[in-house]
Amino acid sequence: MAVTVTCPVCHFTNIPEDRDTCPQCDADLVCFRLLEALSEIPAEAAVVLPEASEQNTTQTPGGKKYRIPGIMWPTALLLVLLVLGFGYAISRFGIMAGRVKQMQSSITKMAAMAADDRAVIRETGQSVRELRQASAGALETIKKMHEMLSTGISQTADCPETGPVAPEVSPPPSPPVCFRQYQAKDSDTLWGISRALYGSGRFYPVLMEHNPDLAIYDISSRDRLRYLCDKKAVLQVYGEITGTVHGKRYWKYKIRPGDTRGSVIRQYCSHGTDCLVKEIPFKPGMTIGIYLE
Repeated sequence: MAVTVTCPVCHFTNIPEDRDTCPQCDADLVCFRLLEALSEIPAEAAVVLPEASEQNTTQTPGGKKYRIPGIMWPTALLLVLLVLGFGYAISRFGIMAGRVKQMQSSITKMAAMAADDRAVIRETGQSVRELRQASAGALETIKKMHEMLSTGISQTADCPETGPVAPEVSPPPSPPVCFRQYQAKDSDTLWGISRALYGSGRFYPVLMEHNPDLAIYDISSRDRLRYLCDKKAVLQVYGEITGTVHGKRYWKYKIRPGDTRGSVIRQYCSHGTDCLVKEIPFKPGMTIGIYLE
């Protein structure tokens, strides 16, 4: 298990024994370890005097011998340790002084950057004020121009034009719708005729629209039917004359003079059953709906 120590300055715990500085307050732990080691050495055991008296004596040039006191050895050792400790502390202080200088340099740079930012902000505010003033002037000019233009238009409207008036151009007349005649046969049905002429039997309401006197369930060789020459127009006419209600397709029939409810049902409904969309009064010119089979 690794041995840990506690910082005597900030009391930070669990510091590895071989670490030189405290990770929290950067205190020098080497000096504290040296002081602890000195305090643990007893004064009596600090120096062991040799047994022979010759080892504790020194000889002068005249041949006389003097005894060296035993207290000098621990004092010398303590001085050496103190010198080493102070030297290490001075080196650490030199490192900390370098860090302080770096911090001061960084603070100076940050202060210069902040001053530059304040200058940019002041210049930006000045530009914004100038832009607002220019925009206000342009807006005022536009308002004056609009007032002048409105005044000129009103004056022009009050004064009649004296120049020649351009003739009105009428739209070109639409080309007449092209129809052809089909001679029916006794075996024909309206669905079959629509399929032969228009390509699909579902377009038979177009034949009903263009042949309103036709009894659709009683076609014979006596009938002649009008049909469109242009097959492309059939789909457009089909969409205009039909509609849907409750999912069922119906034909928009315009009531003609002489029509009655019963006559319309007999002419356009299968087997005389009522196929009208709803009960409405019969009046010439009104449009009703007739369900398609």
